[in-house]
Amino acid sequence: MLSSLSSSISNMRQSIAQVLNFALVLSTAFMMWKGLSVFTASSSPIVVVLSGSMEPAFQRGDLLFLWARSPRVDIGEVVVYNVRGKDIPIVHRVVRTFPEVEGRQSAKKVKEITVDTTPETHMLLTKGDNNLSDDTELYARDQDHLDRKEDIVGSVRGYIPMVGYVTIMLSEHPWLKTVMLGIMGLMVILQRDISLASPHPHQRHQHGQRQAHLQGKHTTPKHQDPSLTTFQELAELTESPPEGITVELADESDVYNWRVHMDGPEGSPYHKGKFLVKLSLPTEYPFKPPTVSFATKIYHPNVTNDEKGSMCLGMLRADEWKPSSKIAAVLQFARQLLSEPMPDDAIEGRIAEQYKNDRPRYEEIAREWTRKHA
Repeated sequence: MLSSLSSSISNMRQSIAQVLNFALVLSTAFMMWKGLSVFTASSSPIVVVLSGSMEPAFQRGDLLFLWARSPRVDIGEVVVYNVRGKDIPIVHRVVRTFPEVEGRQSAKKVKEITVDTTPETHMLLTKGDNNLSDDTELYARDQDHLDRKEDIVGSVRGYIPMVGYVTIMLSEHPWLKTVMLGIMGLMVILQRDISLASPHPHQRHQHGQRQAHLQGKHTTPKHQDPSLTTFQELAELTESPPEGITVELADESDVYNWRVHMDGPEGSPYHKGKFLVKLSLPTEYPFKPPTVSFATKIYHPNVTNDEKGSMCLGMLRADEWKPSSKIAAVLQFARQLLSEPMPDDAIEGRIAEQYKNDRPRYEEIAREWTRKHA
């Protein structure tokens, strides 16, 4: 009787110990999550991409790491926001920012912001890279913009592809939750039976190997969003443009098409001319080269003499393009061609022959076109 009572007490202790261990795991995970929330200043520092509206930058199931301690959010950043009244995180890119607005809809007044001050909050307009229009239809009723403090969960700082697809499967197929809970319960029972039978002598060694393997995985660098290069280069060119070149977006809702204003170089027949150049970036940039064309008609051997105004640049050929190349270097090289044409790599053969054999006549026509069109 005493032995059976002792055995019952021992089994009860083991059951209580397992419950406490499980509670310890849950509480530890909860504390880590809350600690990460405090560190990143985000209510949800890790989220899963649920839709394909940000393709090709992010795919469904990508696990995103958020940061919300930046003083402001800039154009081009990928942010996660919650629609008021709905508990669904949306991952989209900021395409426009506004200062904080005071007053009612009928009497809006923009706060004055000086160069030396940063607004405590500002309004944002977002859009999915794969969507045709911005997100105003997704916002709550009577809401035209997002408030950085109230609506933004955080800005994306890194991601791991496809890891969160399990979350999507569980939400789309609820029966999988029951299966996973059953498997977890079976594993607990089997582990308990194995531990009662005989502990494995090499268990600690194998556990150490698994931990080292996992740590090795965690030390791999986080993937960066290639499309952010476009916004970084646009910001750099806007703040510090090369000599004789200014850039802007052709359409504020389209970050892949730029409008470039190029001054004719001094000492060339294009001097004092103002040329409009179109620069188009593929969504795969910087892994695929941009295209450059002159919207202003120009008499030049390396520019097609038609409405397209396509420009022949060797560095923009698919077999010569390097992802490390910068748009600033492309534009500087294009402007240099106005001073030093390359007749041996020309598109317009007739103009190239004239440039080599009758330079004065070439410069005379180029100046005339510049006065007429530029």
